[in-house]
Amino acid sequence: MFMFCLLIDWFVQQQEFEIEIQDMSTAELNKCLRKFYLSARKHDGGFYSKTSLVSIRAAIDRFLRDEPHNKPFSIIGSPEFTEANKALNSFLKTLSKSGDIRPTVHKNPLTREVIESLYEAGELVEATSQDPSKLQQTAWFYITLYLGRRGRENQRKFSKNSFRLSKIPLTGEEYFELAREQPGAVLATKNNQGGLDSTEDASDGKMFECKNSPRCPVAVLKTYLSHLNPKCDALFQKPLGGSKFLPTEQEVWYAAVPLGHNTIENMMKRMCQNAGVNPPYTNHCVRATTVNILSAKNMENRHIRAVTGHRSDSSLESYNSRPTFDQFREMSSAITEFVNPDRRVPLRSVDNRLNTAQHSFPTESRLENVQKNAATTNINIQENIAQARGLISGGSFTNCSFNFNFK
Repeated sequence: MFMFCLLIDWFVQQQEFEIEIQDMSTAELNKCLRKFYLSARKHDGGFYSKTSLVSIRAAIDRFLRDEPHNKPFSIIGSPEFTEANKALNSFLKTLSKSGDIRPTVHKNPLTREVIESLYEAGELVEATSQDPSKLQQTAWFYITLYLGRRGRENQRKFSKNSFRLSKIPLTGEEYFELAREQPGAVLATKNNQGGLDSTEDASDGKMFECKNSPRCPVAVLKTYLSHLNPKCDALFQKPLGGSKFLPTEQEVWYAAVPLGHNTIENMMKRMCQNAGVNPPYTNHCVRATTVNILSAKNMENRHIRAVTGHRSDSSLESYNSRPTFDQFREMSSAITEFVNPDRRVPLRSVDNRLNTAQHSFPTESRLENVQKNAATTNINIQENIAQARGLISGGSFTNCSFNFNFK
């Protein structure tokens, strides 16, 4: 709706067109859109990025095609709007060539270093933490990461019953999952809007415990849930604080007030800023991290979609089409070794080679058997040579040797 409001604001200021866009003919609308695309500016006078302009066009298209207007055409694909779309395309090319707009900024996944920084700064905490705000941040982070939740959609509507703690009968291993049978546990999203033509959100991720680990996600979420205010059903509640709050003596650590939408929406950004991580990551970067981790482990796309709720493999491409941060690092090291052969092999590669060598080098306990096998092999070779001499009239072995050296 915000994107469409940009057109409304522009329409009020311009003086060339008088008929409302929903009442225009296709020819008039085509002319109006062409004018809008070329003159739309931010409040500071700067140009909108390609992503923003494409999103604005999509918002206008939805406005015209949805109730109550139900237009039979699309300003994106219908031939009546070819002129406007060509103008937009040429405009974007000109802005890109001149450097007036920035390129698309990918939602980079978090790296191990970033997560360690968040722990070191106390923005992510262990289950034993007595800081209500930091414990809440960590519970939110684990829910978003393990269950592939969208960082900006509907999280404020999660209730304490949206997640169910289950247990594997034979092992007793605990895990959290969406309580799909509970109303409100699976809410409408951008990919699954809940209409007649929409498919059902099939996301059904699991978050298993990591026993004996201070960072166990199940332990963190169990602790968080145990301190929520019983008078409020919201999963994310406003943390208590101040000099009168005593976490060691109080069971309830949160007020009977849901956490604000903007607070949840900026959760990851605020955590990064407090930890000195720059540029800061966003909530959506956590979801990108989920896809990136699973893709790097060669998980099948259909299994990843079962966690994130993406409708198709193509919808995952924007997340896993690019290498991971570690893979970028390895590629850079490969190029560095090419231009600088004297540079020593990266430590991780050395470790891998040593690990491989440990399995190939004979130990002292095996050395005696290896020597015996070598002696036996030499005898067999000599016997075969003797037998061959009885069948072959001539021939010789030159410069043939079998050496077994052990240190």
